[in-house]
Amino acid sequence: MSQDIRIIDPHVHIWDPRTTPRAASPLVKLLGRWPGVLDRSVKLLMPGPLVDFVGDSRYVVSAHMPSDYHRDTGKYDVAGYVHVEAGWEAKGPMGPVGETEWVDALDDPPLALVAHANLGDADNLAAVLDAHAAASNRFVGVRDMMAAHPSRKIHDWAESTATLTSPEFEAGLRMVGERDLSFDAWVYSNQLRDLSRLAGRVPDTRMVLDHMGTPIALAGPFGGLGQTPQQRDAIRRDWYEDLERVAENPNVWLKLSGLLMCNLGFGYHELDQAPSVSRVVDDIGSHIRHGIETFGVDRCMFASNFPMDKVSISWETLYDAFFEIVGDYSVEDQQKLFADNAAAFYRID
Repeated sequence: MSQDIRIIDPHVHIWDPRTTPRAASPLVKLLGRWPGVLDRSVKLLMPGPLVDFVGDSRYVVSAHMPSDYHRDTGKYDVAGYVHVEAGWEAKGPMGPVGETEWVDALDDPPLALVAHANLGDADNLAAVLDAHAAASNRFVGVRDMMAAHPSRKIHDWAESTATLTSPEFEAGLRMVGERDLSFDAWVYSNQLRDLSRLAGRVPDTRMVLDHMGTPIALAGPFGGLGQTPQQRDAIRRDWYEDLERVAENPNVWLKLSGLLMCNLGFGYHELDQAPSVSRVVDDIGSHIRHGIETFGVDRCMFASNFPMDKVSISWETLYDAFFEIVGDYSVEDQQKLFADNAAAFYRID
């Protein structure tokens, strides 16, 4: 049945540390000819929590261009992908616009482009959004990463967990909605209640929760969390309950993605042999189905989160598992989950 279903992958990161401003770019340019030395240098200089998050530095220092992505999709004929901002480090308030210009000029550009914007920067946000729009007609939304955790052993992608309660951030999010742009919300599960309240205060801004809210240590110990089965059960219960709170906001959609990042604790990146489809289905199937049942089939979309999840699994195995998880769904519902909902959310023609 999967061969009859169109696929749009709504969460892909395209990058090249050799030619664009990334945190790893100086080391890649200096040591790229010696992969072993590069790997050791990255691990030495990168903060410990970030090393643990990435799992394998190769997926940070290596280019991930459209040609790399399409090789990974293998037997699947993917109609297109959505690029989501990640790691562009050009300086100045207008720096993020460079990523939009670069992605738009690729030989195989995305169907849609989610750019970076600092939503709390009231002085420059409007100008940045205008510049993104001028740089590409593929620009449809923004992401300002908010994932943060009180534990110092967990890598933060935002300055603090208070970002979600900031009046400036809320005002920026409202501006995004007023321009009919979407917002990709990436938080850890400990932040889902704050996200739910924020979404309720900006009901006219379309939001999608990336990676199902990233419940750290859901499946195994990570960063000092989830050390016992009882602790992991509590993480799952709290995560499920808070997902249900977020889903009460009709302006929030859900990306069925990112569950195989290292910080969830499945440990696939440490296996000697790649995980089988049946193992992946057993490990994440119930969580995927809970997400769909909670948000409804019309507000969910499957996504790869490549190359970040590539440390754990191949693209083909991941999508084989996705199709098996929803194999008893109607063809119409599968088409929504694999392409139509992404096209609707991101205004893809």
